[in-house]
Amino acid sequence: MNVPKIIDFHTHPYLSSEEFYCFYPDAFAPSALQCMEDIKRAGIAHICGSVILKKKYDGGFDYIKDCNDRAFELKKIMGDFYTAGFHIHPDFVRESIAEIELRVKQGFGLIGELVPYMHGWSDYSQKNLSEILDAAEHYHLPVSFHTVSREQAETDKMIEAHPRVTFIAAHPGDKEQFLAHLERIKRHENYYLDLSGTGIFRYGLIAHGVREVGSERLIFGTDYPICNPGMYVQAVLHEPISEADMENILFKNALKILER
Repeated sequence: MNVPKIIDFHTHPYLSSEEFYCFYPDAFAPSALQCMEDIKRAGIAHICGSVILKKKYDGGFDYIKDCNDRAFELKKIMGDFYTAGFHIHPDFVRESIAEIELRVKQGFGLIGELVPYMHGWSDYSQKNLSEILDAAEHYHLPVSFHTVSREQAETDKMIEAHPRVTFIAAHPGDKEQFLAHLERIKRHENYYLDLSGTGIFRYGLIAHGVREVGSERLIFGTDYPICNPGMYVQAVLHEPISEADMENILFKNALKILER
């Protein structure tokens, strides 16, 4: 198959070692520019995602802004190669809404990936987050968020409360969690799943997902630099699915979300 382009919807690019999430940094630690070339070597033409810091969250909003400021600096370096994502925080509603307004002006195209477990919160159904998501809806911003199985009820409440927000769940997870994602796709038209992180190494996962819900709401992602991007590209290309389904997963679905 001659794939025209691949969009990686789930990465965590970095400026320095302070944001470089790799399990083996002594063996692999490219600069921001080298990172671009490394990703392109896997056949990926565009990336999306937020910056995450390795230092522990200190409880304030300046920490959140620091992550977003670094993403903005990366956007200056990477240009059109990178759709910058930014963080918000439900403990800081006013500040988060101001952050949405600022980052939209700066050309950010995505909220998230949100990583609540790293930033001192966990409840996707809380009222404060809902207020912030109202602002996301106003600016037509998609929301990428980390999922784990224990959050299923909270996740449903968040999605049901904001039917005009496009939500992209991160990571298929184990079989039980993946099947729960598929059921949620059936229930909610505004719910997508990115294939980053755990799960995709299970052969047939993608083919099963396509059979159950179609290919229109499955999105390619890697979780780079935690995960090897070449492995994820080949995992999709080697699945027993049609060329049209591969194109949907590898770039068409992401492109539709980013162009809204």
